[in-house]
Amino acid sequence: MSDNVTLFPNILQPATALKAYAPIGVKFWENQETALDGLKEFADGWFARRRKSTQAALEAAKQIGEAATPSDVFREYQNWLTRAMELLAEDGNAYQQQLLKAGANLSARPEAPQTDERRTG
Repeated sequence: MSDNVTLFPNILQPATALKAYAPIGVKFWENQETALDGLKEFADGWFARRRKSTQAALEAAKQIGEAATPSDVFREYQNWLTRAMELLAEDGNAYQQQLLKAGANLSARPEAPQTDERRTG
């Protein structure tokens, strides 16, 4: 009979463990939400830069088509290439910032679960 009395607290232990680890699960999903927000921000920026790049290429194509001399063609091409490289550098910077944010979220330690263990002697 004394075995039944000591087994009863052990039956409740899994529920206690789940409550102790619940904050870790919550933190996991909060981190997922943060990651998705960061990826959306990165993707929106990437599409905005691609739109700028496409507009610059279209304008360069028009200017090259209207160029009177080979040096005008070269100048327009060089202007377009300069802008394209600037946008590529912005892509790299945005990607680096995204990785730094992700790394900061990964390195943040979740709170350790606090358990109230009582043992009988």
